[in-house]
Amino acid sequence: MKWRILNSGKCGSAENMAIDEAILSGIIKGTSLPTIRFYDWQSSTASCGYNQIAEKEVDFAALQKFGFGFVRRPTGGRLVLHDHEVTYAVIVPISGKLDGNVTESYSEISRALATGLKILGIEVELEKGNLSSAHQRQEANPCFASSSRYELAYRNKKIVGSAQVRKSGVLLQHGSILLNYNQSKLANIIPGLSEAERNRLSNYLANKTIAINEILEQPASYEDAVLALTAGFEKTWLFDTFAACKDIDIDERNEVLRLMNSKYLTDEWNKRK
Repeated sequence: MKWRILNSGKCGSAENMAIDEAILSGIIKGTSLPTIRFYDWQSSTASCGYNQIAEKEVDFAALQKFGFGFVRRPTGGRLVLHDHEVTYAVIVPISGKLDGNVTESYSEISRALATGLKILGIEVELEKGNLSSAHQRQEANPCFASSSRYELAYRNKKIVGSAQVRKSGVLLQHGSILLNYNQSKLANIIPGLSEAERNRLSNYLANKTIAINEILEQPASYEDAVLALTAGFEKTWLFDTFAACKDIDIDERNEVLRLMNSKYLTDEWNKRK
């Protein structure tokens, strides 16, 4: 398989989600190549999963107080705080090595991410957890509070959280790879908690999650991490070819602008349900 590698750097929250979906649409139409994309966020942003009820997941007054953005993802999963991380996206037809069910594709992608983290100097383990769909829909249940099967952890602390959507024979899986901070700050924006409950959740998330630069003796930059993760895919998927691209094409960019204005910048999408 021929892959396009994109390093988008820092983008706004609406643009990040729109780029992922525009590529998904392009692959469905046959006009875009299978893509592995890396990106960061211009400002710290909370994102909720497609099926979550925003008001039950997020205290929007607290969100404003701390200066965090907010967006709803096109994928499932639960609440995440994107805060100085490397986000990855794998967008590809469901075939070949990524044929099979969601768990099987999670496993294959996680192997490549694990190889990249090893190149960076971090030995991770595949989590054995297997969250039910009902558990993943629980209210005020952050993504990094527990692990699905084949997500990645370092010494029982979660370092990667991922989510996937499938449409018309194509999958989009994207996820957070914590770079500088764990997820403890997420406790500040969960609604309906007493101060004691908020402190307990913050401590729990600090003990349950870990960032790359909490492990490495010499801190890695975003670019360091992207280079290592790219090498991880290349080393794991030896029979594929990979070509770095500077940006998406003009048709994809037009679709990004349409999706931003009609969807990801609107309360109708972000705060629905």
